[in-house]
Amino acid sequence: MKMFKFFAVLAIPFLLSVQAHPALSVEISGGTDEDQAQLLQISKDWVKAYTTGDLDSLMNLMHEDALLMPHNQVTSRGYDAVRTYFQSRIGNPNVTMKDDLQEIRVNGDWAIIRGAFSFEIASSEPAGKPFVHNGRYLLIYEKDDGAWKLLRDMDNLNPVATPG
Repeated sequence: MKMFKFFAVLAIPFLLSVQAHPALSVEISGGTDEDQAQLLQISKDWVKAYTTGDLDSLMNLMHEDALLMPHNQVTSRGYDAVRTYFQSRIGNPNVTMKDDLQEIRVNGDWAIIRGAFSFEIASSEPAGKPFVHNGRYLLIYEKDDGAWKLLRDMDNLNPVATPG
């Protein structure tokens, strides 16, 4: 029932206030200008920390009750489990990451962020083609003591079109 109330509180104002941010191709709605700017910056900071391997900076963006639900992998529950998950996955110089932030919706102390991503992993073979991993994500942030923290992170792969 608590989760239903959470989504009910978020849904109505969001549906009434969706707009495209004038300087970006990101739909931004709700919240203050400061909230919106902070969430945009956090998205950039997350990508930078991930690609450079800065685990401490990445974890500074996480809520203590973070829940990470990556595609086709076990759910990581809590700060320590999320830290362990990222520890061996970030900062690989053979991986190029692209982020396509598409939407930010803010309501009070809650924010939802949606986007798409692409990972390109260089081949270990000199003439080999890179492996490309494309997907999408949905994030829930909570403002905790005045700072936005990533509470829920879920991603999945883009569907593969089948001939026919």
